[in-house]
Amino acid sequence: MLTHRQIRYFLAVVDAGQISAAAKALNVSQSAVTLSIKDMEERLGAMLFERLPTGLRLTRAGQQFQHHARDIAASFEAAMKSVVSIDESITGHIRLGMSWTLSSYFAIPVMEQFWRKHPQIEVELIEAPRENLEQALVEGQLDLALVLTSNLSRDLGLTSRTFHKSKRHLWVSVDHPLAKQKQVSLADIAQHSYAILRSDEADRQALTYWNEQTGQPHIKLESASIEAVRSLVASGQAVSILSDVIYRPWTLEGRRVEKIEVLEPIPTMDVGIAWKASRELNTAEELLLQAFN
Repeated sequence: MLTHRQIRYFLAVVDAGQISAAAKALNVSQSAVTLSIKDMEERLGAMLFERLPTGLRLTRAGQQFQHHARDIAASFEAAMKSVVSIDESITGHIRLGMSWTLSSYFAIPVMEQFWRKHPQIEVELIEAPRENLEQALVEGQLDLALVLTSNLSRDLGLTSRTFHKSKRHLWVSVDHPLAKQKQVSLADIAQHSYAILRSDEADRQALTYWNEQTGQPHIKLESASIEAVRSLVASGQAVSILSDVIYRPWTLEGRRVEKIEVLEPIPTMDVGIAWKASRELNTAEELLLQAFN
């Protein structure tokens, strides 16, 4: 039987791409990580990583296992948080703004645990585009905002704390020609129909990937609906480069979506909390920031 520690070690190696970097992040020896991965592969009867001169790369089996491993890690974390002690001594009212993507895929699970632990702290949730959230922070209409800090305006007197850097991968259907590759270039991607997500400025970010060298893909769909993009990708009619934050392997119709590493460097999607730099956070607000960390 695999242990939670092995799952943690495996995911650390996936994120770091190297045993040495993963060991450093985990604050354990390299041999501990190496032996853990070796034991996992023996128990599963499959190689999870390809050993390359520059580090490790997931095999197809490793990619499949990674999806389940992340679900296991998230479930374990949720179970741990569900039994934390309730603190009713701190009260407060927080106006928390959030963008659509983050309200759908990030905020509610965290807020559920926060409300359970701090029932006397009222958090009012307001969903709006980034520009509106920034203006509301400046004008004092919001206390905090859950935003993509990588997109945050730098000239409005706001400060922020980033707590998650999400990688972007190419999404493809299981039977798409590119699905057979472990890594693809932007030039390869440009040869296929493409779907653009028009949410939280993902469309603006997507347009920066392409140039004269890579070529421009044919845009088959532009949609504000992540499920529409996911369904089109799963049908094999288009591909898309999107953040791991919104990645789910299954569509509402039960079709599977795979994700593949892009050869060229793709900027991460940085998630964090922003607030007006001139104001000092109170205890309740600091607790909310800690909940998202």
